[in-house]
Amino acid sequence: MRKNIHFRKIPSYIERELQRAQSQYITVTAIIQTSKAEISHGEYRKFGISLNDNGELEILETFIPDSSYGSYAKRNLEGKIHKLKNLPKITKTFWMETPNFGDPDKGYHDTYIDRKVYQVRLEPPRYWEIAFSKLSENGNDIQIKAQINTILDKENNSFREDLLFAINLLQEQFRDCHVFNANITDEEIRNNTVVGWEIFPPGDRDKTMTIIKGRIRNLTQERQKEILYRVSVMNELQPIGHIVGQGMDSRYFGAKFGDNLVAFENIDYGNAIYILFDNWQEISQMSRIDILKRNEHDFIRIIHKEGWEKLLKHYINELRNKN
Repeated sequence: MRKNIHFRKIPSYIERELQRAQSQYITVTAIIQTSKAEISHGEYRKFGISLNDNGELEILETFIPDSSYGSYAKRNLEGKIHKLKNLPKITKTFWMETPNFGDPDKGYHDTYIDRKVYQVRLEPPRYWEIAFSKLSENGNDIQIKAQINTILDKENNSFREDLLFAINLLQEQFRDCHVFNANITDEEIRNNTVVGWEIFPPGDRDKTMTIIKGRIRNLTQERQKEILYRVSVMNELQPIGHIVGQGMDSRYFGAKFGDNLVAFENIDYGNAIYILFDNWQEISQMSRIDILKRNEHDFIRIIHKEGWEKLLKHYINELRNKN
């Protein structure tokens, strides 16, 4: 997980979602992909999300993050004073009581001191609430919508400032944020968040890389080179196609070596490659943590350390021969 969870500017994937959301009014939403196990362990207790004695989901309708939950949660409740360092300093007079001749026993007198200070702008507290609703429940897996209860108007002068604040508030709390048309239904969000796959012929490596790079925030040249190398290693094994996850800017990419044989990894984690078999479309929609909780016969995990390329080749060829 990144140490810095905030955005300094509106990220490119949010800009793309804004283009798709053609309405004048938009809503800012986080999609929480979790499990009953995580909820029962108290992962979301501070948000009022829990399971009752019957194992049923219980959530608060609305919630305001406590000011201790992060800098944006604090600004939401308390506001903030911004120093305008790009403007000239102004003179401000400060008052204090000073003991006469430095001796409190001799009484006090008023003292006024002029100082040059930065001009400031007060950002008032917004008091934005977050509304929760369950999007789906499939066995142990649960999908919850966390939506800011304030509609943003694209034509408002403060729109981009408010949008940046909103996505940072949700990113801070849930490590996820997206924008939709304000009138979108939960059913439409469910359909939009299902992870599917785009499959490209092996010769379309450049197209695959373009899509992958477009989904990485703060992409460095070193990270770009690393991902290109991993895609090239998969390409050398002659896959029948490259795969890139669809839906909500999915972070999954990899290669397909047969109808029931794929190798993929998650851009956000990137420390291991996973080989999946018969049920790869189901497992690939899970979080890294949930995948690791499954039976070890359901997948092969190869950590990206020295020699991982040889291990990948060995397993792919072995599984191809079995099929």
